Amino acid sequence: MRIIYLDEPTYLPGAWRLRFAELGDFEVYDDRPDPATAAARLSSADAAIVEWTHLDSALLAEVSRLRYLTLVTSGFDTVDLPAAQARGITVAHCPDYSCQAVAEHTFALLLAVSRRLPAADLAVRRGAGHLYRPFLGRQLGGATLGLLGTGRIATAVARIASGFGMHVIGTNRTGAPAPGITLVPLDELLRRSDVLSLHLPLNAATRQILDAERLAALRPTAVLVNTCRGALVDQQALAGMLTDGRLAGAALDDLTEEGAEQLRGSGNVVLSPGIAWYTDTARTANLAEIHHNLASYLAGQPANVLTGPA
Repeated sequence: MRIIYLDEPTYLPGAWRLRFAELGDFEVYDDRPDPATAAARLSSADAAIVEWTHLDSALLAEVSRLRYLTLVTSGFDTVDLPAAQARGITVAHCPDYSCQAVAEHTFALLLAVSRRLPAADLAVRRGAGHLYRPFLGRQLGGATLGLLGTGRIATAVARIASGFGMHVIGTNRTGAPAPGITLVPLDELLRRSDVLSLHLPLNAATRQILDAERLAALRPTAVLVNTCRGALVDQQALAGMLTDGRLAGAALDDLTEEGAEQLRGSGNVVLSPGIAWYTDTARTANLAEIHHNLASYLAGQPANVLTGPA
């Protein structure tokens, strides 16, 4: 069994390389390959770990031999699942490793924007002290947190929110109950939320799910937090609303190109570079989940499968 790590591991210490090598002939590539190189590498392997490479239908059409791949991420918008299935490739992902880390980062972003921490930090570095008026904060206790999506991470967010004394409401596609979250329709969620936090995968149905019309339904005093893909939001509309004072603030862990420069220049926006998942605990848990996925597949009982062979 030949197993490859296709593309530049973020974290793969020596001890873990040895653990993966126990599963088969294991090779790690420390770059981010172009599509032709990626297809050639995948065609030389039986199983692969994929972190950065977008596996679209054109690339997958060039892949032979490969029968299994596990994504490093919980998200799976980087792979064309129907194309993989048509090629007989089982695809898995890692849904559990970062739930607590992302939930905590949701509140790190929320507190930063609600208490104007980046600007306050800068003011102190420039010599200010006991400067109050520019930094009037918003208290979270008693506020309503709306969760768009009520899966693993949203449930972890709801647990933290309860400690702040927040009221937690949410909406999901199926109406399935979620612990600690009162389900409401989407229009009510938008109307009632003091804070709206996104917890959805990116796919055709959710791309720009927060379009201009839905953004306009939010309260002018509301704050938007997004620790998921930036493409869930119409960023151009969001930037305009923040500039015009029709939204109090936003905290974003991922940006698309649309409206990005305006958002980067906005004083009521806090940004982070896709690090919501990245903690010491989560990155080790990620490797454990990847290893579990591979070992389960090799044992004939694949776990965390997104799609199997046609």
